Amino acid sequence: MNLLKPATLEFWLPTRSRRSVFLLAIGLPAFFLILEALRVAAASTLGDSTDEAAVQRALKLDPANPALEHRLGLVLFCSSERPDFASGLGHLRRAAELSPSEALYWADLASACEASHDAACADRSIERALELSPMTPRLCWTAANYYLRTDRRDRALQLFSRLLELDPGYAWPAFQVCLQMLGAPQALAESALCASRNPRLELALVNFLSSRGDNDAAFAAWHRVSAEIGPLSDGAGVPFTYAAAAPYVNHLIEIGKEREALSVWADLERLKVIADGRAGASGRGGADRTDGGGLIFNGGFEAAPLNSGFDWRYSPSPFLSLEFSNAAAHRGSHSLRLEFTAGRNDEVEPVYQFVAVDPQQSYVLSAFVRSDAITSDSGPRLRVQDAFRPSRLNASGPTSVATSSWHQVRLEFSTGPQTGLVRISLWRPRSRSFPSAIQGVFWLDDVSLTSASSPASPAGRLEAGNITNPKAKP
Repeated sequence: MNLLKPATLEFWLPTRSRRSVFLLAIGLPAFFLILEALRVAAASTLGDSTDEAAVQRALKLDPANPALEHRLGLVLFCSSERPDFASGLGHLRRAAELSPSEALYWADLASACEASHDAACADRSIERALELSPMTPRLCWTAANYYLRTDRRDRALQLFSRLLELDPGYAWPAFQVCLQMLGAPQALAESALCASRNPRLELALVNFLSSRGDNDAAFAAWHRVSAEIGPLSDGAGVPFTYAAAAPYVNHLIEIGKEREALSVWADLERLKVIADGRAGASGRGGADRTDGGGLIFNGGFEAAPLNSGFDWRYSPSPFLSLEFSNAAAHRGSHSLRLEFTAGRNDEVEPVYQFVAVDPQQSYVLSAFVRSDAITSDSGPRLRVQDAFRPSRLNASGPTSVATSSWHQVRLEFSTGPQTGLVRISLWRPRSRSFPSAIQGVFWLDDVSLTSASSPASPAGRLEAGNITNPKAKP
């Protein structure tokens, strides 16, 4: 057991002088370590400054620090008061020499050399930076712009291609630069994006062109994207989500190009980016939808609305509860449920959908509705309007009040010669009589819009907003 005892060394310091020497031998290294820590801390603090004198003092305290050389070079070169390009360039060069594996130092040296009209230094430095850090998006962006400025288009587009593969978030800035320097962002698409066959980046180009009003080029680019993906059986492997295509679809609808928007929408359905909202199968797979909604997309609310494109759109309201409920449905597994909670007399339009139609054509709009204790005489009803000029077409159907079981509401309307897009909505106008405030619950399901070329239905006919059936409810 004695072997396990720790060894003990004893020093005998019989005199005060020996004890002082021993303490000094221990204390001096600690003292110098403290001084060194204070020096480094002071240099670091001064080096964080943008004041030239402060960084100079820091460099005197730590003369072999590449970060301080780099900092002083930037301060001297970029000073707005009294820039010293020659000295700044010297310090940036010294920083790269002290730390030759730091890509940032070489990139900043390249910028300084370019500004100093030293092309050889700039080329050498930017290539050294790329060699050290070839997968850094910021560096690829800097280098691509450098080669674009120096009229070396092929090298620039090669680096832009690498940049967009590393970080697609640079797509719009890259397109903008190519538009300014090359005259058209298609140059980047043709040489870089098409080579990589990256549909997400080409879709970014579609949105960019669309935002600039170059609609023909955007539509052509979209067809290129959809054709490259090809048919898919279940949506697996689609390289982008609907959120990426939504800006383009919404833009086409907003500018009145509903036919192009419908074409894009059909492509998205074909590619399984969105569910087929007009097919016989339920979007959720939980119900048998045998009739479909005609021109209405997702008329049975079986799929969660996209709040975009040709699907249902909705917005929250502080006094109205809106949900796509599975608690009660006319058919299938879901319906739209509205609950008026505050007892107010507000005009509301909680959901609506844009639908492309033909001019000078008659249509039948129908739905199944149900109500529970609706207090006002002005309850929810279907409304159809011209999407751009409601004065051309503005019609509403019968209201739902009190309590009622599921029943069908129908109306017919005719489009004028200039109506190609309508807005189908659920609308509750303000009441003009007592009781005006509304409370209660309302359900909507199986919304359908079809051509009226079939034999006339018993419902009244609505033309340009005028209800011609005197028996229809107000």
